[in-house]
Amino acid sequence: MSNTQTYPTPLTPSQLNRAESAQWKQIVTQALADTRVATPAFLVEDMDQATQTVTVQIAIQERVRPPQGAAQWWDLPPIGRVPVVMPGGGGASLTFPLKKGDEGLLIFCDTCFDNWWLNGQNSAPIAYNQTAAAGGPGTASGSQQQLAVRRHDFWDCGFLPKMRSQPNLLSNYSASSAQLRMDDGSAIVDIAENLVSVFKHGGTPQLLATNDLYLWIMNELIPFIQGLGYAGPVPPGTSVTSIFKAQ
Repeated sequence: MSNTQTYPTPLTPSQLNRAESAQWKQIVTQALADTRVATPAFLVEDMDQATQTVTVQIAIQERVRPPQGAAQWWDLPPIGRVPVVMPGGGGASLTFPLKKGDEGLLIFCDTCFDNWWLNGQNSAPIAYNQTAAAGGPGTASGSQQQLAVRRHDFWDCGFLPKMRSQPNLLSNYSASSAQLRMDDGSAIVDIAENLVSVFKHGGTPQLLATNDLYLWIMNELIPFIQGLGYAGPVPPGTSVTSIFKAQ
């Protein structure tokens, strides 16, 4: 019997580097899989107008591997009380009558925003770096503390309408004007260069205002009426523009 012991062939430096890189790649891949950023979603019920929140279903299934058996495609659970991201600012907002089935984009925030959502900038605690002891101004900036310290969590999201799937694209999309419209085209406010029009039930446009109309009223109609002896109100200056209600 031989006393010679056989050892496995040692890995070369190149092989060691590849093995270490594969381990780090697996760690990074898992970390990225656990980090939520944004995903399409749709409403499972009408918007709660009182809280202006929605309950959403993520539109993309996840591949889940159970303890036994092959991987399967699963739905993620619906997310409730998701704030709606509505365009607005300066005291004005654009709102939409969000209904069950409406599509959009879920945006997952970096941190827990529960305290901010409940309080806004009201009753904000002073952050340590804003205290006088830390060289700050000694007043609260208006930011809120995190209710729970977490990152890119499943529940910290807002719903941004309306990212559309191909079956729900708008028909007769205008490439030459901005529009506020119903999806089915039954009513459209169309804003083009020097022209604002209203379309209703697919009919002919109803004029709202043009610069030519404004000038005709200012330079022709009002002087004509005043020439008949009716003084009327003082007409606005030429720098003022008006929007007239459609007939």
